[in-house]
Amino acid sequence: MVINLRKLFCLPVYTESGKKLGKVFDLELDVDSHTVVRYLVRSNFLSVKYLLVQSNSIKAIKEDKIIVEDSVEKISSVETSPGMVLEE
Repeated sequence: MVINLRKLFCLPVYTESGKKLGKVFDLELDVDSHTVVRYLVRSNFLSVKYLLVQSNSIKAIKEDKIIVEDSVEKISSVETSPGMVLEE
């Protein structure tokens, strides 16, 4: 399946057990390997807290949602301000 960024950024993110975590807000790419490193998921439009989802925690990307491991919801979220760059 091929998906464009505009559609990806609108996809809701759910755990395997069905809990909604939010929607994809942004992503980080490894420019050397051309792969997604992690996704930033925002719980709602006004939130400044994001959940960082490592690409290896993604179980499935479907046309209507992304499914992640249940353990993802236990990871602490990160608070950012607009335009802030997250670094490891």
